[in-house]
Amino acid sequence: MEILNLNGTPYENGKKSGEFFLERLNLNLKEIEEKLYTDDSIKKAVEFQFNKLKNTFPKYYEEIIGKADGLKIDRLVYFSIMCPEIMDLNFEHCTTIVYKKNNGKFMISHNEDDEYIDGNFCLSKVKIDDENWFITNDMYNMPFGNGVSFNSYGIVKTINYCHDDNWVVDYTPRYFSQRHIAESSSIDDLIKRCKEINNASGYHVTAIDINTNVAVSIEVYNDTIDVVYINDCFVHSNHFLRGKYSNKLSLDMGSNSFFRYSKAKEMLLNNSIKSLIDLKDILDYRSKDDTFFESILQTKNDPYETIFNFSYDTENKEKLFFDVYALGEKVSLDYDIGHK
Repeated sequence: MEILNLNGTPYENGKKSGEFFLERLNLNLKEIEEKLYTDDSIKKAVEFQFNKLKNTFPKYYEEIIGKADGLKIDRLVYFSIMCPEIMDLNFEHCTTIVYKKNNGKFMISHNEDDEYIDGNFCLSKVKIDDENWFITNDMYNMPFGNGVSFNSYGIVKTINYCHDDNWVVDYTPRYFSQRHIAESSSIDDLIKRCKEINNASGYHVTAIDINTNVAVSIEVYNDTIDVVYINDCFVHSNHFLRGKYSNKLSLDMGSNSFFRYSKAKEMLLNNSIKSLIDLKDILDYRSKDDTFFESILQTKNDPYETIFNFSYDTENKEKLFFDVYALGEKVSLDYDIGHK
């Protein structure tokens, strides 16, 4: 387990992260390169987003070109990976649980499921400004702050991709909205930031302000959001639950999102929940037949697998808990946050 301290300029932080993964990944981007440079409509769409990011969010642009340079990848090719809606790339799959204990404190546990690439995971502590930072899972194929993050303002968040048939490729790739909210200074600021970017596709964010003990679920659609404050317990997976989707189940083909949601909710309501171990036990659930469509934890035999679990208890503010699943072995890491 590596932890990168990224306290330079946005470009330097991106490059340091890219150089880290360059030494660990054996990437074959031929298919992406061919798709980008042989389809003029795709190339123009990616270039449009690249220039828009540079003009609208130069900080995130600098991080991306730094990472591309660190990975020694053509900048436009690398940026195209940040445009999953244009490139029609596979999406990550996740399950999140929130539970309010009898003493009023919140716990959160989150499985990050994706296609496993050996070496494509570390933790990075990324500088926001001279006083503030956020800690996040870092992967070569996403901007900082995607997946899970905890920042020095006391905002802990997790991200779940949600299937949406109505992509708007002229809108900003959702990855950059997810990057944007990693720097939220409060729940109100988080809600504001979710509204500031029209997204090519939607996502869900679960967040807790550890200082005010407020937890929130936000479904982010193309050009609007739906906010629910969490008062007791909550589950989300990879399909929208509310808004225009409240009576319309929208799933990826071959997805087990509805089972993961239903089973986790059932176990959460019917089991005695006292600690993070109880939440992680729910997210470790495998069916007796060890089948993908009736399991929450994903393994190497499934279409995608659980890369890591992230858990946090607001009663123990100084520790982040990660269980990393790799090569069939679970490795646990307790990260002392500190405020260095």
